[in-house]
Amino acid sequence: EAGTPLRMATLADSFLQDLEDLEGEEEKADQPSLRKHKGKEAKSGSVLLTAADSDDEKIPQAIQDEEQAERGGTSSVSEMLKNEEFQKLMDEVRERKDEQPALELGKQLSEEDTEYPLITRCNSLVREIDEEMLNIHRFVRDIYSKKFPELESIVVNPLDYLQVVQRIGNTKDLTTVDFSDILPNTAVMAITVTASMTAGTVLPRQDLDKMMVACDEAFLLNDCKRDVLLYLESRMSGLAPNLSALLGAALAAKI
Repeated sequence: EAGTPLRMATLADSFLQDLEDLEGEEEKADQPSLRKHKGKEAKSGSVLLTAADSDDEKIPQAIQDEEQAERGGTSSVSEMLKNEEFQKLMDEVRERKDEQPALELGKQLSEEDTEYPLITRCNSLVREIDEEMLNIHRFVRDIYSKKFPELESIVVNPLDYLQVVQRIGNTKDLTTVDFSDILPNTAVMAITVTASMTAGTVLPRQDLDKMMVACDEAFLLNDCKRDVLLYLESRMSGLAPNLSALLGAALAAKI
């Protein structure tokens, strides 16, 4: 059809900004993983068991119930990560990317191609993931503003903000915290000085735990976004060869 190349080019154009963002992500590929999982020891000594609950199989459940109560009953913040359709979509993206890391030379994709619906779905998925990460950022910011309200004006990038929040936690003396792999020296100095004068208060353990879980989920979503963008990049040559050639040259010039 005469309109097909135009629609293909329009779809390819919409990938351009996301793929440029991907380059910035790759520059941080050698940094330590964003996710920092914290173990939590079960305080079995504080669990009160009645004679009826003394069976061995009930003890682990009692400990789990106590820990759940300490976390305020919230084990997850992101609705997207709990969505089965999202998980299946990510499994398909990773499977396709692993099976065929790049298209055959000269191969072009059309709307009749079986892979085309997945590609178009991924294009909107990137924006949905961004939206979910911003929701988590707002959630964490609302909690952490009680501890360090000035931080959001110093660290404006959402992912950087979440990394800094996880790094600080309830720490009072920020001179003992290393931010050099996240922020420039000027921002580190601003955080350290401002924190020494902030009117914020220490967060309750329940709020701190919720916030840490939310940060980990945002970092997991960012990993999902990276996988989607890598998949889209691997299919760009089949969608719009000319645009792909220009984009490749532009990225190479920035490296």
